[in-house]
Amino acid sequence: MTHYTATITHFKNEPIGIGLANDPNYGLVITSIAPAPEGALGESCLKKGMKLLTINNIDVSGLPSKEVVKILKDVEGKLVLSAQNVVPADITFEAGKHYRRPDGVVVHGTMKNDINNATPTIFKEAGVPSTTYSRIYKLIERDMKPPAAALRIHEITLDREFGSYVVTQMVTGGMIGYGTESRHEKKFYEMVLKSAHLERNVDLKAMEVMMQVNAMLAKYNLMATVALEPRKNGKDSRLERKKYETLNVVGLKFHQIE
Repeated sequence: MTHYTATITHFKNEPIGIGLANDPNYGLVITSIAPAPEGALGESCLKKGMKLLTINNIDVSGLPSKEVVKILKDVEGKLVLSAQNVVPADITFEAGKHYRRPDGVVVHGTMKNDINNATPTIFKEAGVPSTTYSRIYKLIERDMKPPAAALRIHEITLDREFGSYVVTQMVTGGMIGYGTESRHEKKFYEMVLKSAHLERNVDLKAMEVMMQVNAMLAKYNLMATVALEPRKNGKDSRLERKKYETLNVVGLKFHQIE
């Protein structure tokens, strides 16, 4: 894994312009870098989100952030900080996006990161083999993504149908068409019922994949949970109280077992 090093000259108690926090999965993480000239590291290669490893070749990755801040303030003269990129502890997809393969087939749902760039840092630190990571990635892509994409496509169709529901119920002149109303109500009911079935498919597949992945990761002291992403609904209502939020399955996230 690539390490990044920044070297500055520091005077005791002079602000450096770096924010730090302890993350349960990644250790000591850089939360902010003040821009130059206010921040001495503003033009360095260190970036927000990186994991801080050493200060003047002393390992600080496992220390409390407050203690590390004090160390930084007390150092005089040459100050060398090394850090590394952190890949989030999840493997996720975007169900609402699609792309066309070279053979012309449209694939619904896209993985957020390519398989070659998505190995979570937590996997590398726990010693998870690349073959195991690949199996997990492909399980999520093959078994979790398709039902989630199918649900999203249906939700978009249902939203459109709902948006024109009243208009479709009426015929020219404002008269109710004989049989038109009941046929459309039946169609709408069937679409709502299909939504429930597709949501159940997503949930069941997510549980199945999660259990398979947890069996693979148990020996590495890691566990997986379902990654959820909120999405706002009720956009057709002008009343704020009728708007609501749903949670969508978007993959798996990983945790170290204490």
